[in-house]
Amino acid sequence: LCITPITDNEITDKNYYDDHMYMTNSTLKMFMEKSPKYFNYRINNPIKTTAAMRFGTAFHMYELEGREMFEKHYAVEPDGIDKRTTIGKVTLEKFNQTLRGREIISYKDYKLIVDMHQELGKDAHYDLIEECNEFEKIYLWNNDTLKIKCKGKIDAINTRDKYIVDLKTTRDASPKAFKETIINQKYHMQAAFYCDALGYKDYYIYAIEKSKPHCVCMYKMSEELLKEGRLMYTQAII
Repeated sequence: LCITPITDNEITDKNYYDDHMYMTNSTLKMFMEKSPKYFNYRINNPIKTTAAMRFGTAFHMYELEGREMFEKHYAVEPDGIDKRTTIGKVTLEKFNQTLRGREIISYKDYKLIVDMHQELGKDAHYDLIEECNEFEKIYLWNNDTLKIKCKGKIDAINTRDKYIVDLKTTRDASPKAFKETIINQKYHMQAAFYCDALGYKDYYIYAIEKSKPHCVCMYKMSEELLKEGRLMYTQAII
């Protein structure tokens, strides 16, 4: 495959999900699992953000971009507020005055994010994330072979050692269960899509369970799975 990077900054965090000129891994999955008609429908009828999706976004920001960045975008709701009482209503009103455009996250979800972050930090392979130097980075590129413009927002990248780390929350991070998740969710297609964009060969997935004790497993995408994923996204584009 011939890949040419696009170096302008026409796609930003603010317009990333509104843009439909660039192909993403998610839109390719729509073509594969549904149809072009379904894709066109979703352009005008976006899937509503779920609580799980919102949690995943918040966790990624805390873990990959740091607490300071997290606190610029999120405000943690005080714990134990009884919104039926006068004191509760006053407390909530004061809290709302501090938002300044930030998104509200419950104390329960915030505590869960912190607990998961601490468990990740204990993992023997956590240096894979710590040694990355780009996080939540948007990449644009031309797939010259397939004649299409593509984009991706990649979790973590080590540009020195040339590898990508993908952070996933899951119900079961064990090898047997997560292998099925990789195939069912087509994570290997995403891995090939991003590796080809950057010209990298190494792609790691950090899987962490949302329920206690927040078991953590790290997986390296095999060359065989990358080849299969490459074939999948190529056929989807064609």
